Amino acid sequence: MIQDKIKGLFGVYLKAMSLHRKILLSMVILLLVLGLAMVLITGTVLSRMLRTEFQHKGLSCAKSLSANSFVDVLTQNKSRLQRLIDNEKKLDKDIAYIFIVDSSGRLLAHTFARGFPVDLMRVNTMQKNTTVRIQPLDTQLGLIYDIAALVFSEKSVVGQVRVGIKQNSIQQTILTLNFIFTITTLFIVLIGILLADKLSSFITRPISKLVEATQAIQRGDFSTQIIINTKDEIALLATSFNEMASRLNQVLEEKKRLKVAEERNRIAFDLHDGCAQNMASIIKRIELCDKLFKIDPNKAIEELNFLKEYTREILNTTRRVIFDLTVPQGAGSNFSAELNDFVRDYQVQHGINVKLDLPASINDILGDRANAVFYIVTEAFNNIYKHSQARNIRLQLKQNFDNLSIDISDDGKGFDVDSELANVDKNKKLGLISMRQRAVSLGGSLIINSKPDKGTEVSIKIPIREK
Repeated sequence: MIQDKIKGLFGVYLKAMSLHRKILLSMVILLLVLGLAMVLITGTVLSRMLRTEFQHKGLSCAKSLSANSFVDVLTQNKSRLQRLIDNEKKLDKDIAYIFIVDSSGRLLAHTFARGFPVDLMRVNTMQKNTTVRIQPLDTQLGLIYDIAALVFSEKSVVGQVRVGIKQNSIQQTILTLNFIFTITTLFIVLIGILLADKLSSFITRPISKLVEATQAIQRGDFSTQIIINTKDEIALLATSFNEMASRLNQVLEEKKRLKVAEERNRIAFDLHDGCAQNMASIIKRIELCDKLFKIDPNKAIEELNFLKEYTREILNTTRRVIFDLTVPQGAGSNFSAELNDFVRDYQVQHGINVKLDLPASINDILGDRANAVFYIVTEAFNNIYKHSQARNIRLQLKQNFDNLSIDISDDGKGFDVDSELANVDKNKKLGLISMRQRAVSLGGSLIINSKPDKGTEVSIKIPIREK
């Protein structure tokens, strides 16, 4: 359980690390593992080699003493044997002890200053058909290799030489070598860390530039360019990134240009559908008033009063167009409330009954597309008032998967859709075109179904999210 928690914390920490630190950590771990492996392998190999070398040295010493002591052992010359082993021990500090016995096991000479340990005689007994034997002994002086060599001639065995080789110098040598290798490994690791730091910085610096450039593009700065003075894969990636940024900048400029053109078209439609047609209507009514003053002044005054109210309504509509041009699209809009207000005023002004069906979440569904949808709906209602002579209108908005469906139907006189669209310039009815273009500008579509004396149905589908 604790191990899983540690692994989880380490995984979280590793994910949070920067690429530079991950490369550096990987190099440090690799160098440490290689260094420790080198120390362990080298120490093990050297330890075996030194032990083997010491054993060979002990064997050589024992065989040499065996050859040189044959006559003295045979003649039982203890004084010469003692001088022989004392000199040999003085010459080699790794020799712990030497003693010689005859064929009967009697002690002839030894180098023990405090007396010969009798128990030593019973260890490392010689086997049949062997002339030398090595036996490791664990003593107070540490590990000692006890080497037994027979003193013999071609005919008979006359005695035995025993030499004890200490391992202290071997251990000291191994410790010294391990210390040297450890220091060397740490030095190599330190150099490796410095090189890994430089290498990781060299690798991650271009990547950091790519990240910064990506963040700049995310902020909308498509003029960002990356300069990398290498010819590796990262440089190729930077080149592709620069080309992508340039292309995005071009697309953005093109989108701005199209947006300006679209906005100009929208303003033209607003002026046509509002101001231009209303001003034309005012001119006709003024001409009517001029004629009525000559025929029926009272009727002319009545028409002027109507014209005054109508002009005030046109003024309010014009102010709304100006306000919509100056306020950012979607800023503070409440589509549901505005549409309900429009429908209520529409019914009062024109005497046409409207059945409205809106989903409760319509404001969340539309978002910043509320104004454009509002224009399409109001344009459809204005067309119904001007041309259809309808008494009832049904408006239904509903969400259908990723699309918003807007269905507007009336019981008016209808019209021939193909004929109207084919002669739109001649009939000067830009309302249908403006509705369709606004729907298309949102990535949607508009379909009009109508027949003479059969009413009109307008079906609009608009994606909820911008494509």
